[in-house]
Amino acid sequence: MTSAHPRRWRRAANSAAFSTLLVLVLVLGYLALTRVLQHPSAVATTPEADLPPIIEVDRFTARRERSEDGERLSVSLRLRSTLPQPIEGFVFVVARNDHASPRVWAIWPPESAGTAISAGGHFHGATPSAGQGLTVGHSWERVTAVLPHEPGQAPFDSVTIYFVSPQGQILLTRPFAI
Repeated sequence: MTSAHPRRWRRAANSAAFSTLLVLVLVLGYLALTRVLQHPSAVATTPEADLPPIIEVDRFTARRERSEDGERLSVSLRLRSTLPQPIEGFVFVVARNDHASPRVWAIWPPESAGTAISAGGHFHGATPSAGQGLTVGHSWERVTAVLPHEPGQAPFDSVTIYFVSPQGQILLTRPFAI
């Protein structure tokens, strides 16, 4: 009889430990769920993702062209505003190839490094007035850009469209693989 008594206690202790652990897991799960439901910002979404874009992009095309004058990349797209009033700003088109060594980049409208684009080909928009001025409203506005490309260089593999307010605020950044 003495050998049955310790087994009973061990079984009761294991059952109590399991029950306590189960209750603890359920309570923690309930607390976590109520916290997420009370604070929707705790979910992995950003407020910006829920808002519609200020500037919409449509009918993007990029075409490599060769002629006797050299090589170039012709980019065409349409922009429009989702706001009730028209938006004035400046458009920049940056073509890049970060996989080539040295990196290859070009900007439209053409300008030297230092104003809207760094010497490494990164857009910083320090001087928004250097871009192509454009007012976008509810109707689509066509943008056509021609970016020069040196013969023999690696081809561009991406194009990024920027729309910058006159104050320098970037309202649109939209990359496209080509």
